[in-house]
Amino acid sequence: MPRLIHWFLVSLCLTGCGRLVTPVAQAPLGVKATSLAATITPTLLPRATSTPRPATPIATSTPTVTPTPIIYVIQAGDTLLNIAIQFDRTTEEIQAANGIVDPRFLQIGQQLIIPPPDEDLEDPPTPTPTPPALVVSAINFQETQQGTLWCLGEVSNPGSEPLAEVVIEASLLDGAGVLLARGAAYTQLDVIQPKQAAPFAILFDSPPSSFAQYQVVAVSGVPISDQARYYFDLETFDLHGSPEGLATYRLNGQLRNWGSSDAESIRLVAIAYDQDNRVLAQRQAELAVTLLKAGATTPFELDLTITKGIVDHYQVLAQGLKVQ
Repeated sequence: MPRLIHWFLVSLCLTGCGRLVTPVAQAPLGVKATSLAATITPTLLPRATSTPRPATPIATSTPTVTPTPIIYVIQAGDTLLNIAIQFDRTTEEIQAANGIVDPRFLQIGQQLIIPPPDEDLEDPPTPTPTPPALVVSAINFQETQQGTLWCLGEVSNPGSEPLAEVVIEASLLDGAGVLLARGAAYTQLDVIQPKQAAPFAILFDSPPSSFAQYQVVAVSGVPISDQARYYFDLETFDLHGSPEGLATYRLNGQLRNWGSSDAESIRLVAIAYDQDNRVLAQRQAELAVTLLKAGATTPFELDLTITKGIVDHYQVLAQGLKVQ
């Protein structure tokens, strides 16, 4: 009997030394993970406005949250400048974030990363580059039946090197110099060659009922990079223009590629002037042919809408890309 009792006690001790099981806390039921990604509804703002921007919150002791870049889907009529104005960024920031070499080739439906603002207050502010010496002229304001206002004109490059990404800004002021509206746009040509002029058109969607003064200036422009494949050996000739109906002016002529390379993505820019050399109308259009071989010639036809004034003279400019 004592031997049986001893065996029972040993068995009991071995059983008590088994694996310790620790209960695992379970997540409460009914709690769903929420997404931090906000749905962006694109809003087209084709111009800069004088509407105050929201104030930047004062830094607190709460942990710093890294801003999430916004994804914007390009809509019809968008330009890189309009998108930059809409999100209060520079075109350079958006180009760098998306690896954009040529802003001309943005596609409808393409997604762009809008980088978060630089809020590192410890770094000194980047100096604003001095705009190149560009001359704005031929200013003309044209009202439309829809209640919008166009500021038309052209800008010339008196320097010695070609300039790209030229932005023109127009400000409408009252008699006391108070700003009423502001807009900006790229020139209609991607590159302004030395001693050449390019037209621009700035749209005011909701212009003031009247304004006493205006200011139109070139605010930016950069030399073209060595990697750019812009092609300039194109010339128009045998130009003819005639009114067609009440508000249409038709231009037709020939385009010649006089260079040694084939050209593609050719863009035509037509400009009509009044007798005071003010811009009455302008239009940008792609050439119908996809590729224009070296030495080749092709016809073209363009219609301009003249809302006010009489056409005194006109010209058609052309630029393209070198076929690689």
